[in-house]
Amino acid sequence: MTSTTDVREFVVNQRNGVKGLSSSQIPVIDVSNWNDPQVASEICDAAAKLGLFQIVNHGIAPVELKALVAAARGFYQLPVEERSRYWKGSSVSETAWLTTSFSPYKESVLEWRDYIKFEFLPQRHGFDATWPPVCKEQVTDHFKRMKPIANKILNILINNLNSTINESNQQTLMGTMRMNFNYYPECPEPSLAIGTGRHSDINTLTLLLQEDGVLRSLYARATEDGDKWIHVPPIPGAIVVNIGDVLQIMSNDRYRSVEHCVLVNKSCSRVSIPVFCEPIRDSVIQTLPEVLENNEMARYRKVVYSDYLKVFFERPHDGKATIESVKL
Repeated sequence: MTSTTDVREFVVNQRNGVKGLSSSQIPVIDVSNWNDPQVASEICDAAAKLGLFQIVNHGIAPVELKALVAAARGFYQLPVEERSRYWKGSSVSETAWLTTSFSPYKESVLEWRDYIKFEFLPQRHGFDATWPPVCKEQVTDHFKRMKPIANKILNILINNLNSTINESNQQTLMGTMRMNFNYYPECPEPSLAIGTGRHSDINTLTLLLQEDGVLRSLYARATEDGDKWIHVPPIPGAIVVNIGDVLQIMSNDRYRSVEHCVLVNKSCSRVSIPVFCEPIRDSVIQTLPEVLENNEMARYRKVVYSDYLKVFFERPHDGKATIESVKL
């Protein structure tokens, strides 16, 4: 079933209407004081119930976020011959590549999206001279700004599992960081297309910047609310945080990766910029031993992250099928 069909089922057949679809139930957490126990409690509660929340007062200035969005739009405004220099498979950069849809050679219908992906390499301090000049400074700065925020959130979530981030699991939690510039053009027939199909992120944690003012685009399936699709509205200056499959496995379902999708718009284009915290490719993903101390049984088998990636990218977006494939 496609995401468009799922949302139409909720709106029309289940008689919720657009009002039901648009009603936001996503927690917005003020993180101006990371040491406040209430902040930690709200983050862990949202990770357990929804797998999704938004953070505000995180320390990144609005002007910096607007500059990043402008840089993303600047890339897509380049002449096609300049953009195509970064096309996946023949990119002039080893750490930036442009493509379309999700798995274009596997999908029967392409998603209505282009995206350029940037990979953060710590040994280069995040900067790569081969990145597009129109955006490389903003991409570098955003990686540097997001890394400590991701680290704070992960520390809270891991501490809540009676564990800590240390040398043995640091590379599994955020050994790799990547960033997308997602571009969703105006779509002449939104009812026949999907921006991004329904899926959960397979990584550890995703921190997403939505472009201000473009409503009715990002939707999530709330596991604690009868699996309804709910709107994730863009809030100026906010970062959307969603839990990935890796954290669901490591927590033995205490935290839930969230299924989400993106709808397209007939009248305007949209940019979104996620930063993905991921394990290094040879990490073994498994439930934390601290979670299993009271004779609790692991619900997932061990899996090497590179193998997990392979399964995910071998087929079109299809909900949470990848994590289901490693259930015991």
